[in-house]
Amino acid sequence: MHYCGVITVQRDVQLALLEEVRDPEPPIRLSALFYEPGSAERVADELRTLGDVVVGLGPGAEPVAEATGMRFFQPEEDGEVPEGAYSETPLFATDPDRVFWALQGRRLPAKRHPYGIQLRIEELIGDRIADEGGDLWHRRIEEIDALACALCAHRFAVGHASVVDGVVLPGTSLPDEFSTRGVMPPVERITLPGSSP
Repeated sequence: MHYCGVITVQRDVQLALLEEVRDPEPPIRLSALFYEPGSAERVADELRTLGDVVVGLGPGAEPVAEATGMRFFQPEEDGEVPEGAYSETPLFATDPDRVFWALQGRRLPAKRHPYGIQLRIEELIGDRIADEGGDLWHRRIEEIDALACALCAHRFAVGHASVVDGVVLPGTSLPDEFSTRGVMPPVERITLPGSSP
């Protein structure tokens, strides 16, 4: 089984793929592979050649769903994803930022902030993901986002996912709202002369 994540990158599409690596002793590790961005049609072609796939589609990646011809998971209500849903509907909508929020149990700083990137990469490493083609610290943010969608695809397939506001997120007991408390550590900033604090 291949667990894939797809996001849009300007006019192209970024694809990341995860495979389970089973060692004699638990836990299961996940091996990550990344593709060069390409058109929705080329990504759909690749998904069809991979065999058994589960695909998390980030915002704007609908053209890939249409091009694959695979069935799309359309939840009727929020709550836990039914076990085995991936076998009939291997494509689903997700959101990389909210995937990280679900994994952390809180909101994270924006991706444009170095601390936001650090927390995202540390989360992926903590989820036992190994980058087979380099180092996660050397990846573009688009690749990290696609990898988050692929991790969500893995959780969707193993029955550890929920629907929140129409998108699939990892975890089976997610809050209705993710807290912003403690998102950024406090730092000191000096007020300029003549400015009000």
